[in-house]
Amino acid sequence: MSGFLSYDLFIKKTSGGNNWFTAEGGFYETFVNDTGALSVKGTIVTASSLVDNAVSIAPPFSNMPLGVIYDDGVASGSMVKVVVYGKAQVLLKNGESATRGYISLVSDTAGRMYQRADYVDEAEHSRQIGQSIETKASGSNVLSLVQLHFN
Repeated sequence: MSGFLSYDLFIKKTSGGNNWFTAEGGFYETFVNDTGALSVKGTIVTASSLVDNAVSIAPPFSNMPLGVIYDDGVASGSMVKVVVYGKAQVLLKNGESATRGYISLVSDTAGRMYQRADYVDEAEHSRQIGQSIETKASGSNVLSLVQLHFN
């Protein structure tokens, strides 16, 4: 603890209900997990078209991303945390790397991102989820930190 207010006390006093802050610096809301499976941290999601107050995995090249799942292992039909603003760890498309300062976009793999130094066209711009603030090597199921801002 430092200063007048500890992190834990700050979270306790400023968060509640369905809105909270994450340790990484994100802001999450809770939604029903309508992905059809256990939640996977870092998955990009969209609003569900089948269930009220729910999220589904963002389809390939989605231009309507809503947020990023915050925690693993939440059963389908249960409440899941989704980071909608601020910093979030996002799953890279397998085999893709992350570079600080690059644009982060919904990839051709459902729920995953890829990155570019700049946009190719307007359609690509609509898939943006934010800007990379971390460099990571390619691999499988790699999480990379992104400052979210949805278009």
